[in-house]
Amino acid sequence: MDETPFPHHGPLDPERVTGRDQETQELALHLRERRPVAVLGPRRFGKTSLLRHALWRLDQVEPLATIWVDLYGVASVADFAVRLDKALTAARGALREVLDTVAGGLSVRLGVLSVELRRAATRGPDPTAAAHDLLDVVVRAAGRERVVLALDEFADVTGVAGLDALLRTHLQHHYRDIGLVFAGSRPSMMRTLFTDKGRPFFGQAELLEVGPLTQEAVTALVHEGFARTSRRAGPVALRVVGFAGGHPQRCMLLADAAWQRTPEGEEATEDTWADALAAVRRNVDGPLVALYEELPAAQGRVLRAVARTGTPFAAAEARFHDLSNSSITLARDALVRDGHLGRSPEGKVSIVDPLFADWLRRTFP
Repeated sequence: MDETPFPHHGPLDPERVTGRDQETQELALHLRERRPVAVLGPRRFGKTSLLRHALWRLDQVEPLATIWVDLYGVASVADFAVRLDKALTAARGALREVLDTVAGGLSVRLGVLSVELRRAATRGPDPTAAAHDLLDVVVRAAGRERVVLALDEFADVTGVAGLDALLRTHLQHHYRDIGLVFAGSRPSMMRTLFTDKGRPFFGQAELLEVGPLTQEAVTALVHEGFARTSRRAGPVALRVVGFAGGHPQRCMLLADAAWQRTPEGEEATEDTWADALAAVRRNVDGPLVALYEELPAAQGRVLRAVARTGTPFAAAEARFHDLSNSSITLARDALVRDGHLGRSPEGKVSIVDPLFADWLRRTFP
């Protein structure tokens, strides 16, 4: 069987990203001009894929190297230092030569921090000092080689006291030397990090929001994917748009399920779509149950209200357990902060994941 034209597990290969031309051009421009940029959007909206695509496009014009640090769930300064150390050790080519030279000049040994930190506290290195040393290596290397420092899931620095201040201390004077991009899956928290005057990175980056794909982009993606593998999408493209809106990962997941059920040389039908949707629901229901059960009770009730009525304040009705307006507001804001709810410029909230919204409506009629 052909390889699916709708990959949906993890980031896409850079050359396979479509439907993001405007965001790609804007991001590449920021990086080329050495202007720090923060890329924010809900989980599974393709931020990592977009960033890799923009770097790939930019590298074709002016070669550069990327230091990629994933901060998801970072728990301490020591944890950050180990992740940065591993990111530097993973560098290849000219950048690796520059990093080794710079590190040698600073008496920093790359690739051994994780082992050293396992020693007893009296023998091992100080994690904060190690983080400072490694950041020194980054900024000095950026003075010799074109480097982009990508800090993925940057919002998680809020869980480590002083980490964002430590980063700003090293980076703020080197913005013209280093391409700097922050990415995060909690849009509300990411905005706070760069727009709250009390935060170290206030005003330090331009915000680039990754929203849903347009109906035109999704429709073209589905039809082209089917056609490229000698199939016809029939009604599937519009069904995907109608069900998932522009949620990138969910669109790909649903399109793939329909594609798998369409033999080569044939056209998908309404029955194909019905079978595909049923299969996807079976696969995601278990994880969605677990997600819902992990949420505080008030948040679950607010989600139910939004799924059924479009407004969180319906949770004050008896069918949603009579929550007070203050409880609803707190729960709504927490759900927005954690990326389960999205908020429009007009202040209206909606459930980000269309399959989660679908599960809520099916489970709590």
